[in-house]
Amino acid sequence: MKTVPPMVWVKWEDACVKDEGTWASNEEHKYEPQMMHTVGFLLSDTEEGVIITGTWSDDTLAPRDQIPRGMIREIGPLKALKEKKCK
Repeated sequence: MKTVPPMVWVKWEDACVKDEGTWASNEEHKYEPQMMHTVGFLLSDTEEGVIITGTWSDDTLAPRDQIPRGMIREIGPLKALKEKKCK
C-alpha cells in the first residue's frame, strides 16, 4: 500500500481573456486578478510548480492539475481525516 499524499489548498492567479466578441473599447485597461482556489492531493512540489489531483488510489488518479509556481499566491495543508475501512 502506497502512502497517501498530503492534501493541500492552492490559491493561484489564472490568465484570462478580458473581452468577449470581436471589438473592445480602447478606454479603460484596468488589471483585475482572476484568483482561483484548488484543493487536492499533492503529487509533486518543485521549483517549477505543483501537481495535484482530486482523487487518489494506489493504482489510479483523477485528472491532474499542474499549476506553475509563478501563478501560485498561497499554498497550505488541509487537515487530514483518519482513514476508515468500508463495511
